[in-house]
Amino acid sequence: MTDVNDSIPRAELVSEALRKMAGLRGLHVSLREAANAWRDVPHRTAQGRLAATWALLFPGHGIERVPMDRAHPSQLPAWVLDADRLGILKDLGDTQKPPQIDWYPKPDGDLPMPEVVWVPVTPTAIPTDDLNVNAERRGPATRAIVAAFRAHSGVFLNVALVTLIINFIAIIGPLFAMQVYDRVVPNLAYATLWVLAAGVLLAYGFDLILKMARMRILERTTRRIDEALSLHFFDQVLGLKVDRRPPRVGSLVAQVRDYEAIKNVFTSSTLFALADLPFVVLFIAIVWMIGGAVVWVPIVFFIVCLVIAVAAYLPIQRALRDHKDEMTRRQGLLFEAVAGTERIKSLGGEASFDDHWHRATRAVNRHGERVQSRITTSQFVTQFFQQSSFVAIIIVGVTQIEAGVLSMGGLIATTMLSTRALSATAGITPLLLSWGSARYALEILNQLFRCPSDQDDARQASTQDLNLALSLQSVRYQYLGDQSVTLDVPALNIDPGERIAVLGANGSGKSTMLKLLAGIATPTAGEVRIGGLDMQHCRPSWLRERIGYLPQDVQLFSGTLEENLTLGLARPPETDIRSALRASGLLGAVERHPLGLNLPIREGGSGLSGGQRQLVGLTRLLLQQPRIWLLDEPSASLDNEAEERLIAVLGKLPASYIIIFTTHRPVWLKLASRVLALENGAIKIDQPAEKIRIGTARKPTPHAINTTDKPKKLSPSSP
Repeated sequence: MTDVNDSIPRAELVSEALRKMAGLRGLHVSLREAANAWRDVPHRTAQGRLAATWALLFPGHGIERVPMDRAHPSQLPAWVLDADRLGILKDLGDTQKPPQIDWYPKPDGDLPMPEVVWVPVTPTAIPTDDLNVNAERRGPATRAIVAAFRAHSGVFLNVALVTLIINFIAIIGPLFAMQVYDRVVPNLAYATLWVLAAGVLLAYGFDLILKMARMRILERTTRRIDEALSLHFFDQVLGLKVDRRPPRVGSLVAQVRDYEAIKNVFTSSTLFALADLPFVVLFIAIVWMIGGAVVWVPIVFFIVCLVIAVAAYLPIQRALRDHKDEMTRRQGLLFEAVAGTERIKSLGGEASFDDHWHRATRAVNRHGERVQSRITTSQFVTQFFQQSSFVAIIIVGVTQIEAGVLSMGGLIATTMLSTRALSATAGITPLLLSWGSARYALEILNQLFRCPSDQDDARQASTQDLNLALSLQSVRYQYLGDQSVTLDVPALNIDPGERIAVLGANGSGKSTMLKLLAGIATPTAGEVRIGGLDMQHCRPSWLRERIGYLPQDVQLFSGTLEENLTLGLARPPETDIRSALRASGLLGAVERHPLGLNLPIREGGSGLSGGQRQLVGLTRLLLQQPRIWLLDEPSASLDNEAEERLIAVLGKLPASYIIIFTTHRPVWLKLASRVLALENGAIKIDQPAEKIRIGTARKPTPHAINTTDKPKKLSPSSP
């Protein structure tokens, strides 16, 4: 079992095996999660890849090698591996029966008994008091970048060795010039000249090869680091809790784009400059050995460059931060204007947004001019001292020649070495400014990724119970930055099989309640439970399989209809997709289109009506087949025929499924077994559906809600 490509079954079978093992171990993983993890974890051996995939899916978990004859029933189920199969050992067997192994794929005959089993192990519980108190000193983005570079530390050590050789080769040129001027020219020793020249050219050829190799190694390494970090940061952004992240999407996008400033620090050119900087000391030491007092010129210039860099750093950083902040605000304004173009045009608000854009652009340009002016000034001052240092080296060198300390060839050599040291030293200011820009961008990313996230390794709770109840216990919810309570529910229990209609006026909290029950919103206080488990401790993929949520405005993404229908799902057969389309009433429209399921969908679903987008969302729920259905105004954009079809589809769902929907249309009450009425974020009515009636538009109070016991009127509309 050497090459992983020759020793492992197809990814689809591995996904099924991983899902089965997780279920047997009291864990949960979706088929898509398993397939993605297996794909993203390359490894030389099948055992190593399996261990890495298991650890990626369940952080802190691992697998251990145990000889088959030492395996104990308490360690089961465990993994077994054959030449081209993956198996789950469920029973060790005995003298009367063979071990029970589920193989993926199934063999045609009997397989030889495995000699080794791989036992999944759970993480050891560590008391909170024993945790490292400094573990969170670094921000999330900083930890990710450090981990990425640490993973490639071997490569960077090799690059450092190559850089050392390259800088030693750089000394050869000045020494060659010194020998030529001091020995070859006075004696016209051409034989010596050709030998020295041949040696130098050979060294420079080796130098070229090393530089090309270093460039390619660094470019490949930084590309891999960039791809890994970009994917990690993108996942982190998607993982942020939607109600606890920065509210302005455009500003959020601009903050994520600040990663580009960090990326610029580990480009090959910046790393070359950083790697060459320590060798300034080497060049200065050789200047001292050859030219004596001449060494004070590059030393003074080195100090001057440090002073310039430090003096320019602080004011440039302040101006740069102001510039980035203004660019973020302008980016947010642009995103808001583009997203709301239709509304802006309908209101005639172009002039108002033009004014906002003009003011934002002026602010960006003002701060940009400050940044550019100070950077350019620091560069000009550095160049002035660099040129002056060259003149000073010549002057001091002449005095050293007069004193008999330095030869003409030595002056040439010290000039060349000093120039090399001066050029590296002049890079201190741009390096420091690049680091300052990256540091501020890193602060922004760390602040962003410290926002509450659904991607918490501790969220692993799940249950195999299919009859799941929902409950809200002492739940209070406030939107970020809002002092008022949007929803306050002391207690609410929902049993399997209940059909609940949620009624109420605008802003009464209906949509908020559904988002809390879907696990999309996070309660400010209290707990939302599913199957007795706190949703904040449940594995997100398990929640997404069990809970289906249809919002009022279904968001579609650019791509094809099939891609939108199967987003987040293991690829269902086409027959299942067509059955779902038939049930939702979209099959006719799909069959009439020449591209069928490959019908193109534009960004946001533009080109489709609100009702069509709702039907696409409903079709996806039918493919998902969750056990809990949460529908927010599901018929708001549907005609009567589509609404009746939707009610019929929901009515045919299994009796153990929970269905909760918001509405203020009387026809929906025939689907409900229970009615909740909300007012100002509190439940005012909780009654069986047969005790509730909703008025019609012919009555003085349209859609008034009344109980047969205690008449009570609300004025519901969309939440």
